[in-house]
Formats: sequence, C-alpha cells, structure tokens
Amino acid sequence: MEYTAKKFNLPALEGISAKSVEEHLGLYAGYVKNFNAISALLPEYAKDSEKNAHALAELIRRRSFEFDGMRLHELYFAQFEGGAKTLEANSALAAQITKEYQKAEHLEPYLKAIGNTRGPGWAILYWDSEAKQFLAGFVGEQHQGHFATLPIILALDVWEHAFLLDYGAQGKGKYIDAFFKNLNWSVIEKRFSDISK
Repeated sequence: MEYTAKKFNLPALEGISAKSVEEHLGLYAGYVKNFNAISALLPEYAKDSEKNAHALAELIRRRSFEFDGMRLHELYFAQFEGGAKTLEANSALAAQITKEYQKAEHLEPYLKAIGNTRGPGWAILYWDSEAKQFLAGFVGEQHQGHFATLPIILALDVWEHAFLLDYGAQGKGKYIDAFFKNLNWSVIEKRFSDISK
C-alpha cells in the first residue's frame, strides 16, 4: 500500500508563521514520499538478502524513521485543526490529568519541560490503558524512546525545523509556548476518549 500525504484544515496560528507551517508541511510530505520509496525498494533488495545485508539494514532502519515522522506529524498538525480550544474542565481527560497531576494546569509545564530537552525530537503524552495512567516522555529524533504499544494522546514536535524560521536557534521555548496557545484540546480529549473506554 502506498501512503498519501494528508491535508489539514489549519487556521492562522498565533506565534507560528504561515511560512513556517508551509515548510513544515513540506517536510511532512517528504516523510510520506520517502517511506513509500523505501518500501518499494525493499522487495528487490530482499531477493539477495545476504549480498544486500548492509543496504537492507539501513533501509529498514530508515523506513521506521520515515514512518514515525509521517505519523507523528499527522498527529501534530491535527491538533491545530478547528482553532485553539482550552481543556474542557468537566471532561474525562481533565479528570484524569487532575488525578495524576493534582491540577489540570500542572500538565502543561511538565510537557514544556520535556519539550525543552536538548536535541531533536518530540515531547509525547501517552495513555497506558493497563496501568490506567499517562506516561510522558521525550522521543529522540522520532523513533527512539517510544513507550511501545501505547497510543499517543498529544505530540509536540521540538525538532529545529518547527521553530527555527520564527524564533531562531535559541527559540525553542517561545515556540513551545506558541504551540500550547494554538492547541485544540478538544482533539486531545477525543483521542483520550477513543482509547480510554
């Protein structure tokens, strides 16, 4: 199966320029294209897996990198659709956040701190349905450090490409603030509702 880059209905974002969004969407489309190209190459290389062992290993490693880049960006951009909306105080998501973090307002600074980790990657909030709790973590690049099998509730891209154009090399913190200003929490609430039943 060949994947197609998704279209997102994005409003104007406060603190994240239209040019930055355009460049970011182009990068996302590149992940889709590269995943498809690598997937098409694999059967040919696999015909002689001994001869092509090194090339196959690199293609397979790269394939997961491209796939995770594709999927994480789909989660990321969908969080802005519909415009900024605050967390619904009476939602199941707010109740669970309050249970774990004492106040719903405590989650955002925690995720911001994770996002400010040095290096390229993602700050991600997952839901562990077995333990009935959130797990938040930093995913190096986009394929190292995931909590295996756990669905993603919120995905914050903190690669330089997300903020360099608007804020420069030292502007990650300002970009993260802008991300949360534009976040549509109803999208996050729906993700949580869909997987926590």
